[in-house]
Amino acid sequence: MSDFVLDTQDIRGVIPHRYPFLLVDRILEYVHKERIVGIKNVTINEPFFQGHFPEKPIMPGVLILEALAQTGSTLLLRDSEFAGRLALFAAMDKVKFRKPVSPGDQLRLEMVTHKIKEDFVRMDGIALVDGEVVCEGQFTFTLSLRPTRPQIHRTASVHASAILGKDVVIGPNVIIGENVVIGDKTIIEGHVMIEKWTQLGSDCHVHFGSVIGSGPQDIKYAGERSFVRIGDRNIIREYVTINRATGREAATVIGSDNLFLTNVHLAHNCQIGNHVTIANMTNIAGHSIIEDRALIGGMTGVHQFVRIGEGAMVGAYTRLPQDVPPFMLCEGNPAMIRTLNLIGLKRRGVPRPAIQEVRFIFNNYYRMEKNASQAIKDIEAKGVESPEGLHLLNFLKVDSPRGITKKVGKVDEDES
Repeated sequence: MSDFVLDTQDIRGVIPHRYPFLLVDRILEYVHKERIVGIKNVTINEPFFQGHFPEKPIMPGVLILEALAQTGSTLLLRDSEFAGRLALFAAMDKVKFRKPVSPGDQLRLEMVTHKIKEDFVRMDGIALVDGEVVCEGQFTFTLSLRPTRPQIHRTASVHASAILGKDVVIGPNVIIGENVVIGDKTIIEGHVMIEKWTQLGSDCHVHFGSVIGSGPQDIKYAGERSFVRIGDRNIIREYVTINRATGREAATVIGSDNLFLTNVHLAHNCQIGNHVTIANMTNIAGHSIIEDRALIGGMTGVHQFVRIGEGAMVGAYTRLPQDVPPFMLCEGNPAMIRTLNLIGLKRRGVPRPAIQEVRFIFNNYYRMEKNASQAIKDIEAKGVESPEGLHLLNFLKVDSPRGITKKVGKVDEDES
């Protein structure tokens, strides 16, 4: 403990409050993370006295609580672990006012830490005048990062209801619609339009001319509220279009860490996983599902309700009217399953026994003279244990609206 630890100027360097709302004049005592004592000199010059019982001036009780909170914030934010954050009220409990506070009084503000858990802090506080308690209570704070001001180009139009995270960059002639949410550190380049009810995650990069969240190109759409929800770290290149969903409260959903190249179109109600790459000028029709780590070549057309499984690769210029199971290579017009994406499985570090299981399922389903039901029955009789094998088997068992691409091309398969 030490005396006269912080004066007003020092306090201004710790907490963000400024006159006329800085309600702590000096810190008298300070014990690291445990206890702090501050003072507030109450004078008739305080602006709130002009309207708060002007005939008999009384300091508003909420400002006494605020003075205690600022004192507690100083204790927290002076610590290097929490420096630069904001201490925000989460709750106040057991608050009692014992005596009024009038001009000429000096408030002694004492805050004692009761519990610190990550970004959650509980403190006990009392305010005294001449040694008598005038106010007491229990305070709960959450410690949040301070928001930074987004960089918005002067020619951009951002709707008042939009929420922009910290360090967001909005380029020239961008239009951000109503109720749009954009996560931290996302970059929106020039001439992009992000329409209403779109949610875009953190660290995304949307390139020139893209349109995200426009109404679905679907005659069944009647103007109902629907969404586009996009995760984090997505790269959306030039002139990509992503439509929101058809159906009240429905959503077009895109995961994280995806790459969509120039002129890709993602239609209404699509569900896109994580680490997906879709190459230039590919059209993904409505209600399609693309699972994690799929790769789709350029100028491919994907029919409505088609599923593309995890780790599958679809070659360029493919017309895809049916599902592609996980871990397959598919291409052509009409589309054909060529072989397994063994290179992709090995690059992901899939264990050899799991690869052998996937190969066994592939051979039984595609290489044998069996119908789908018989092939699945034989696969289940053999038994499947690996996560990759189980995922492939379950994909094949789903009663899909489009059916599964069956034809197999004659391509050499790596048997290693």
